[in-house]
Amino acid sequence: MGRSQLAVHDRYIRSVMTDIGVVQVFFENQLPQEVVNVIDFSSLEVQKDSFVDDKLRLQVVDLLYSVKFQGEPGYIYLLLEHASTPDKLLPYRMLRYSLAIMENHLKKTKGSSLPLVYPLIYYTGKRPFTYSTDFFDLFGKEKELARAVFLNPYQLINLSKIPDEVLEAYGGWFGISAYLMKHVGHPDILPAIKFMLKLSNNIETENDFANMYSSMSYIAETTDIKDYDTLIETIRSNLSEEEEEKIMTLAEIWKQQGRQERDAEVEKVKKFAEQQLQEVKLEGKLEGKLEGKLEGKLEVAKAMLQRGLEIETVTSLTGLSAKDVTHLVH
Repeated sequence: MGRSQLAVHDRYIRSVMTDIGVVQVFFENQLPQEVVNVIDFSSLEVQKDSFVDDKLRLQVVDLLYSVKFQGEPGYIYLLLEHASTPDKLLPYRMLRYSLAIMENHLKKTKGSSLPLVYPLIYYTGKRPFTYSTDFFDLFGKEKELARAVFLNPYQLINLSKIPDEVLEAYGGWFGISAYLMKHVGHPDILPAIKFMLKLSNNIETENDFANMYSSMSYIAETTDIKDYDTLIETIRSNLSEEEEEKIMTLAEIWKQQGRQERDAEVEKVKKFAEQQLQEVKLEGKLEGKLEGKLEGKLEVAKAMLQRGLEIETVTSLTGLSAKDVTHLVH
């Protein structure tokens, strides 16, 4: 069939299959009875959306119909194949189209419930369609395994629910990595580092140092390490001289980065405090209320403590007594 003939074919199919009366008769006679029984044909509407790839546009026609199945929104997707050669991967294409219809529905409705999509193939080609329409036949020898696992509830491995003892029993770098990922958000990361160093002493593979380095980098990039001296001492006491030299270089970099970050945070808080104090002073002048000034200073001091500043620094910046600031800590 030439390109001009395909275009004529396309126009004719669309003109016929967009007539709701014709479409209803077609569905009533071609769909399984159990599907027909749950369709509300009064809700049947033709949609303008198309999901066929551009390169297939002259070989197939696709039409989408919205319809309610037992009162719930859904779609019947009709693919009209008039290609000269049947496509073995047609079941896979149908899956892709069905998923695209679901995605389009979610975007339009801004909801989280998927619509039922019933795919239907109308083949008008001249050659016999000898390929299977069963999607799982495409997996060959793994057909039954694919049927058993694909589109079934997926397996969830909830790391937070696995006891530490089980992770330790796994051994190796898998057990270490799982333990680190479970505890990396904990305020005190040192126990996790000790756990890693303890288990790593029992591992002897060529990738040990690479895994150690990547693990330590992961900790540095995801954890707010406050006590770098203890961290370095912990590392030093659990590594060989060769490992220590390499890892300590990384640890010193972390320590320097930590200083820079803390200095930057202190400067940020100082500026915040000065701004707040100026506002408090101005408010005190305008309102003539000493109580208002004191209350404002306490609020500033509280914010500074929450950002990690020492009590001495807070008293120096705010003019409050050590007693007043200490009281805010408790």
